[in-house]
Amino acid sequence: MIRWYIGFVLLFFAVQGQAQQAWPASSWSAGSNLTTIMDAAGIDELSGLHWNPINNRLYAVQNNGRVRVLQYNPTNNVFSQIGSKTLSGGPEGITQANLSANEFYVMDENNYEIQKYTHNSSFSTVNPSRSWNLLSAPSPMQDTGNTGPEGICFIPDSYLTAIGFTSSVTGQLYTSTKGAGGLFFIAHQDGGYIWVFDLNPNVTDDFAYVGKYQTARQESCDLAFDRSTGLLYILHNIDDNYLEVTDMTLSAATSANAAFHTVAEYFIPTAGDGNENFEGFALMPKCNSTVTGSAWLCRDVSNNDDAAILTSSLKRFTNFTAVGNCTPLAQDTFETAEVVVYPNPFVSELFISGINANLAQAKIYNELGQLMDAPKIQGNRIEVNPQLAPGFYVLQWMHDGQIMTQKIYKL
Repeated sequence: MIRWYIGFVLLFFAVQGQAQQAWPASSWSAGSNLTTIMDAAGIDELSGLHWNPINNRLYAVQNNGRVRVLQYNPTNNVFSQIGSKTLSGGPEGITQANLSANEFYVMDENNYEIQKYTHNSSFSTVNPSRSWNLLSAPSPMQDTGNTGPEGICFIPDSYLTAIGFTSSVTGQLYTSTKGAGGLFFIAHQDGGYIWVFDLNPNVTDDFAYVGKYQTARQESCDLAFDRSTGLLYILHNIDDNYLEVTDMTLSAATSANAAFHTVAEYFIPTAGDGNENFEGFALMPKCNSTVTGSAWLCRDVSNNDDAAILTSSLKRFTNFTAVGNCTPLAQDTFETAEVVVYPNPFVSELFISGINANLAQAKIYNELGQLMDAPKIQGNRIEVNPQLAPGFYVLQWMHDGQIMTQKIYKL
């Protein structure tokens, strides 16, 4: 097994935030409008989105209690609605854990609950299955009224292991213990924090509290995880609308102020028609997918809004350019050898043990997936370019015919 020493050490080194960038897509008006596919009269209170790359489905929830499912046909580039069912409470976010299962999870802001639903293949029946009250122990979450939890996404353990994900409660590396095979991340409006929970998918209110993490903004409303790059996208709609990208390593390390390291942040242009309340975001995986290059935004509109706004609440952007590197986290096989890269963080030299890599070549990528260096491995020494700027990187090398990776930090 690769030893991921980076976990604790990187916690004590903050990096300078990335400069804000333009939204990596076209303007709101140039996006493809999917609203009328769901309802010709328009959609109100649309709040959360989730894309399933296995079956090419877009899930959407409305805060007034409804889930809608759009099926995408990549052959003719057409969406059709295959599900529209009422839900209880006020669902603001939606996700799936097992992408092949007939089930989904929603974040009900009205009741501060994560709720699990099961359905048949045609979506003619959608039934509540389990729920977890986030105002009950062991969760320290407080009731902040209408500025509560909204977004939700699931991140499998294999990615958490690769990231070196750390609990802000214990300061220890953490993967799930309750049987879900991963952790549920919740975006909260109050303070913009991301709360993380370990749920027992088969038992109501059986969960562990993993941690609370600061983001780049003081309000967060939706989440999307790209399983092909290992990056988490956080939608913020305080003042203006922003999309933050994080690798979930920590730039601060105490339980009081654990903060996610920001890889990139984008400013989302205004819609220009009087409603800028963007609340939902989803994207196709950047890599390893039959269809790539799309993202979706939805906005929460009211029945009292003009028809032009009501009938334009969900847009698809087909020129969306996702950040991240396809290679490092495209596979989940990290238990392939007893290999150690050290020291980490490093100043000028890196060493590697556990492989016979004399004269082999490594690659160093930045967090946007750009190749920054291709150093040789001489004996056990990795000859890193001394001009490489301080910061987080991904080191990649070959061993026994397999690609291996590790996050590194240069001081």
